[in-house]
Amino acid sequence: MHESEVPSVSIVVLTLNGSDVIRDCLRSTFQNDYPDFEVIVVNNGSTDSVEEIVATEFPEVRIVSNCENLGYAGGINEGIKIARGDIIIPLNDDTILTPTVISEMVQPFLSRRKVGIVGCKILYPDKKTIQHAGGAIRQNGSTFHFGYGEVDDGRFDKMDDVDYVTGCMIALRREVFEELGLYDDRYFPTYYEEVEYCVRARKAGWRVIYAPRAVLYHLESKTEVAFSPKFLFRFHRSRLRFVLKNFSFYEILRAVKWELKYILGGQSRDDRRALFRAYGYVLLRLPWILYDRGHRFLPMPPRPERATRADANSVFEQDQSPDRSPTHAGA
Repeated sequence: MHESEVPSVSIVVLTLNGSDVIRDCLRSTFQNDYPDFEVIVVNNGSTDSVEEIVATEFPEVRIVSNCENLGYAGGINEGIKIARGDIIIPLNDDTILTPTVISEMVQPFLSRRKVGIVGCKILYPDKKTIQHAGGAIRQNGSTFHFGYGEVDDGRFDKMDDVDYVTGCMIALRREVFEELGLYDDRYFPTYYEEVEYCVRARKAGWRVIYAPRAVLYHLESKTEVAFSPKFLFRFHRSRLRFVLKNFSFYEILRAVKWELKYILGGQSRDDRRALFRAYGYVLLRLPWILYDRGHRFLPMPPRPERATRADANSVFEQDQSPDRSPTHAGA
């Protein structure tokens, strides 16, 4: 691909105390073969040295400094607001990019009609076990990844439309953000913000595509132990918000039936406890969640003035100072 033929890309990396992983993530990002991209790192209230590492070792990166942890959606939104690209790629910091992953994620936007969101194939660090090959949504709002835990032996190599793709690395057309607004930051601290966004995009007529030739390696759950009581509570809390906010009345009734099957399905004690805690939490906030069904919209700001990587490098050579955009909670 020649630079004049491809859309510009903004990669937005969210980090929270990611000093142990940020170097590998950014090194692999800058080793990719895509000709026109910028990198933004959002420091989401970290207390370690991650921002210093980025500023000193990766001066071409633009840094957004959040004064506190705004959650995944709130944090990534701050980076999206200053992104200049035609395509915006939110990215976890505990990831390693393969050299062609960005090019392969951009390709469906160029070759298929009405593509709004593209996801990649995600492998565990052993580079052979699948973590994600596109996702599906069950009738009670629970989700699953195609290929999860399977060996990457070619069975999940078909590009296809899917219900959703995981937010670990997800490419979104700028026009989708301009039409639908930013992520809902009330999915705090995380879970289901990208699921909802994919559903909203599909309802608006955009396609959500899984691109199997785009490959990413992911550590998974760096900041929270998978299937711990805290994880389960937060997962169910966000799942229930997603159902109540996005399902039709008929779909909610159908979800109740599936939920009863889930409760009676021999779940672990920790899972049941987390689930009933989530019921109580959501019930107390039900009026606000239902209000958000039709009124929650976070507008995408106008596109900032675009600069190329060469322009950015020239600026940094002159002033030796990374572009920082402090963000204050509530501002």
